[in-house]
Amino acid sequence: MNGDAFGELQGRVVNLLARARTNHPLGVIAYTPAAEGEAYPALYLRDFTYMAESASEFMPLTEVRAVIALLVAHLSREGLCPERITNQGEVVYVCHGARPAVDSPLFLAKLCAAYARHGGERVFLAAVFSDVCRAVATTPTEIATGLVWVDPAAPHTAYGFTDTIAITGRHLFCSLLLFEACEILAALAHDLERPADSVRLREQAAKIRANLDLLWSPEDNLFFAGSEDCRQADVWGSAYACVIGAVDDARRHTIARTLLDQRERFVLRGQIRHLLRPAFWHRLIVESEWTSAGCFQNGPYWGTATGWLAEVFEMAEPGCGFALLRELVADFAAHGVWECIGPGGYARVANNLSSVCLPYAAWKKLRASAASAR
Repeated sequence: MNGDAFGELQGRVVNLLARARTNHPLGVIAYTPAAEGEAYPALYLRDFTYMAESASEFMPLTEVRAVIALLVAHLSREGLCPERITNQGEVVYVCHGARPAVDSPLFLAKLCAAYARHGGERVFLAAVFSDVCRAVATTPTEIATGLVWVDPAAPHTAYGFTDTIAITGRHLFCSLLLFEACEILAALAHDLERPADSVRLREQAAKIRANLDLLWSPEDNLFFAGSEDCRQADVWGSAYACVIGAVDDARRHTIARTLLDQRERFVLRGQIRHLLRPAFWHRLIVESEWTSAGCFQNGPYWGTATGWLAEVFEMAEPGCGFALLRELVADFAAHGVWECIGPGGYARVANNLSSVCLPYAAWKKLRASAASAR
C-alpha cells in the first residue's frame, strides 16, 4: 500500500539524517534540526527526540544513549533540563521569555522511551531514571488539575514548535506531553521494579487526562491551545491528544470527524497550520517581522504535524490519512522539504528533519495497523 511514496519519504529521512549528523564539541554525535544549513546550529533536545522516536533504525543506539547521558549530566541544580546545547558547547535552558522552556524535561522522558523501545540497556535506564523524574518534576503545573500552567504575567516558551507564541494559563500541548511523559516513566518504573513510582506516575497521568476537558471548546469541537492567552482552537494539539490516547473513544471520534471535515481550513500541500484559517495567534512572545501574521508559527503550514493529522484522518475515514501523506511527499518532490510553507511562495528553513521524520513515523504506524487488519 502506497509503497512508492513511502519509499520516497524513507529515502528523504535517510538522506537528511546523514546530512544533519555532526560531531558535537561536548563529545557526542548530534543531529541538527535542519541539514547542512545555518539555521538552528545546536543539539536541540526536542528535535533530536523526534528523530530518535521516528527513525531509530537509522540512528545507532549508542548515539542516543550518549545524548541522554549528556543531557542528564547538564541538569541544573534545580533539575532543569537543557533546551539545547549549541555547537560551541553552551548549555541553554531558556528559549523565549524569562523562564525555561517547559517541554525540555518532557522530551527527555520521551527520548528515554525511544531508547528503551528500540533495545536500550536496562542498566543505563535504571541509572538515569531518578534524574529524569527530577527533571519532569520541574514542570510548572496547576495543583488542582495537574495541567501545565504558564503564567499570563510572564509568558515564555512552553512547546518548542510554538516557542514564539504566548499561550498562557492551562497549556494544552504541554499538558499532553506531561501526560505522555508520566505514562512513559510509569511503564519504565514498572520494568525497573519500582512499584511506588509507577503508581504515583500513573495517578499523575490519570489526573491530567481527567481534566483535559477544562480546555474543550464545544463551539469548535476541538481543544483550546490555552485557557488564558491564545484561547483558540488548536489543530495540532487536538490531533495529538488522539494520537497518544489522552482522550476516550467518543472524544477521539468527535475530533477526528471535525478535523477531517474542516481540512481545507488548515491543510496546504499536505502540510498543517496550527490554527483554523483565517485565525492568527492572539498574543506573541516575540514581536517581530518574522513572527507576524503569515510568518513562521503564526499562520504557515508545517510537515511536522502531518503525520498526526494523517493518523486522525484515518480514524475518521480509512484511506484519507494515507492520501494526506502522499500529498505531502508529492509536495516535497515538487518544492523540496521545508520547516514551514505558506501562500505566495513563502517557505522557511530548508531540509528540516521534523518535516520528514514525524510523517515517516506515522506512515510506518498506519502501514502496520493496515497489515494487522488484513
